[in-house]
Amino acid sequence: MKVIIGYIRQFVKEHFNLRLYLAFIIFTAALVFINYRFNFENSIIDADYGKNIRMLWYALIHALAYYGVLIISIFITGRKDFWFDYRFWLKSLIGLAILGIDRSFHYHTEMLQSLMGEDVRFIRKVAGNMKSIFTVGLLLFIVYLVYDRKSHYGFYGLRFKKVDFRPYVVMLLLVVPLTFAASFLPDFIDFYPVYKRAGGPEFSDMMQWPEWFSKSIFEFFYSMDFISVELFFRGFLVIGLMRYLGKDAILPMAATYCVLHFGKPIGEAISSVFGGYILGIIALYSRNIWGGIFVHVGIALSMELFAFMQLGYLR
Repeated sequence: MKVIIGYIRQFVKEHFNLRLYLAFIIFTAALVFINYRFNFENSIIDADYGKNIRMLWYALIHALAYYGVLIISIFITGRKDFWFDYRFWLKSLIGLAILGIDRSFHYHTEMLQSLMGEDVRFIRKVAGNMKSIFTVGLLLFIVYLVYDRKSHYGFYGLRFKKVDFRPYVVMLLLVVPLTFAASFLPDFIDFYPVYKRAGGPEFSDMMQWPEWFSKSIFEFFYSMDFISVELFFRGFLVIGLMRYLGKDAILPMAATYCVLHFGKPIGEAISSVFGGYILGIIALYSRNIWGGIFVHVGIALSMELFAFMQLGYLR
C-alpha cells in the first residue's frame, strides 16, 4: 500500500494546481448534472439503439469530456505543445471513435435474434460483455501495432512483468465496506445485481440449470468486460497517450471515465471520477494495468454479491 500512496503523493505534489482542479470539478459536475437532470443518455442516446448514429453520439459525449478538460488545462496552465501535434489528435480521435463503436455496438444482438428466433436477454448480455474483446481489444491492438509496438510497456500496460498484487488487495479491502454501505441505497438495488436485470433467473429456469451455474457463467463474462475497460481508460488514455500529455493525461481520462458511468446510479458516476483518478495515477507510474483490473473486478463482483444479499438471492 505504501507504493500506491507514494504514487499518489508524488503525482499530487508535481501536478496539483488549485485553479485547474477546481475547474475540473466544476466542469465534470456540470456534465453529471446535465446528464441526470435531463436523463440525457437514457432518453436521448438510448432512443437511437440499433442505429449507427449512436456511435457518433457516444464518441461526441466522450470527446466533450476529454477535450473539454484539455482545453481547460491549456487556459489555466498555459501548456499547449501537444495541441499542435497531429499524432496526438489522430491517435486520440481514433481511440474515442473506438469507444463510440464499443458502446453502441449492436450487431451481436441482431445476429442472436436471427439465429435463435427469440429475444433472450441473458445471452444478449453475456455476448455484450464478450464483444469488447473485439471492439476494444482487437481495435486497440491494431492502434498499438501502428503507434506503439516499440514501447517498453507492452500492450498498453497489459503485462504481468513485475506486478505485485498485495497493495491492490489492501486497496480493495478499503473500498469494499463503502460498496456494502452503498448496497442499502434504493438506486443501487434498482440497478444491481446486473445478473438479475439480464434475465439470469429466467434463463436458468428455461435451461433447467442449477442457478449457481448460470450465475457463474454470467459473472465470469461480466468480469471479463472490465479488462477492456481498464485497457482503454488506464491503458490507452494514460499509458498510450502519456508521451504527448505526460501527467496531464489523468484528468481528461477521469472525466471521460465518469461519462462511461452515466447509465448507472449517480453515486457511482461521481465515485468513478475518484476511482479513475487513482487508478490512472497507478497506471502512469507503474506502466501496468493488472492491478487496476484486479481492483475493478473485485469492486464489480462485490456489488453483485451485496445486491444478492440485500435481495435474499444467494442460492
